[in-house]
Amino acid sequence: MGKEQDLMHLLDSLATEDTPLTDTEMDRLTRQVLGRTQTKTKPASHARRKGKWPVWSKAFAGAAACVVLLAGVNGINPAWAEDLPVLGNVFAYINGLPKGYLQSEQLGEYAQPAQIQADSDADAPDESSTPEPARQPIQLTLSQIYCDGLYLRLGLTLTAEDDSLADFEVVTIDPPLLWEDTTQAEANTLYGGVTLNGEAVGGDLLPCFRKQDAHTFVCEMDYNLQDYTGSLKNMQASLTLSNLVGVKGTTGAVDDEEKTPLAGSYTLSFTVSADGTLTREGQIEGGEQNHVSLIGVQATPGETRIQYSVNGPLPDNATPAMRLFAVQDGNLTKLQPASGSIQNGEGQSETVYTDYFDAVPEGVTELQAEVLDKNARTEVILAQWTITLPQ
Repeated sequence: MGKEQDLMHLLDSLATEDTPLTDTEMDRLTRQVLGRTQTKTKPASHARRKGKWPVWSKAFAGAAACVVLLAGVNGINPAWAEDLPVLGNVFAYINGLPKGYLQSEQLGEYAQPAQIQADSDADAPDESSTPEPARQPIQLTLSQIYCDGLYLRLGLTLTAEDDSLADFEVVTIDPPLLWEDTTQAEANTLYGGVTLNGEAVGGDLLPCFRKQDAHTFVCEMDYNLQDYTGSLKNMQASLTLSNLVGVKGTTGAVDDEEKTPLAGSYTLSFTVSADGTLTREGQIEGGEQNHVSLIGVQATPGETRIQYSVNGPLPDNATPAMRLFAVQDGNLTKLQPASGSIQNGEGQSETVYTDYFDAVPEGVTELQAEVLDKNARTEVILAQWTITLPQ
């Protein structure tokens, strides 16, 4: 199965209980995404280089435009001063916002505090002939770091010495669309990816700083390490944010808002090691059902990873989708899904699904996992397991 087919298969298999968009909302969303992904014409002297990946660049540009839109939809929720947590606890603040990131009530407790200031070129002399943009006295700080080997999660704080950010509700990035010969490393930098020991790792969402007060904005960046191949110890990490814009409006979609470019780019360099000592491995009850097998469950303070495989035809050509519950005192609490991937297994007919959910609430030692037929008109459970977690 090709990568494009894998992507479409993944999108089709995502479980959701959200209310479908109306025709009007869908038309509006379509216009915004199409406007965001208009093709740029390159000069003839810059013909496509051989050996590049034009399909990747086009798909990335389209996906990035969608992520920009989603970041705007999920990102605008000004907080009232009386509800703010202790300044610097970015994860606790983000956890109280509408769903858009992996949720975890424990992350603020287990994250490593840091006060690493970014290097900025905002004050560098402008050697071009164009007028120098107004300088913004803005500082980017890495406030918290969490890494359990499954995810690297960073808590970032953007502060201003004056009122230059006071009129904005969100600070995000407005990156340029990609040329067909843009390298993956260049794209990773433009879109807020992190580099670990020289290896590019993309983020789940674009950077989106939420307003905490007139001088302070906070952002959580989540990086899935599933495809990272380097060492998890003493990782030399680098993150660059550029093309920052302040957004004034509150209707949701960044493209519809009044945007103000902010001068400068910001680079963070730091060292991080994964700590898997708090990862709990689940003990699974229930074997293969309808050719579906549960491979493993890992619960960490930051997220929950569950892997299952399909190694044969499913009843009625079902499309599998995972659902996960925390069981406590006989009550079921649904854990919301965040991301996932699909890969071919060892056998020719085996497909392995990896799904990430919100963190298991502290104190919970039992989970219930179900694989549903996503396409069924009524609920059809293809397989069900009970998972026991150590204390």
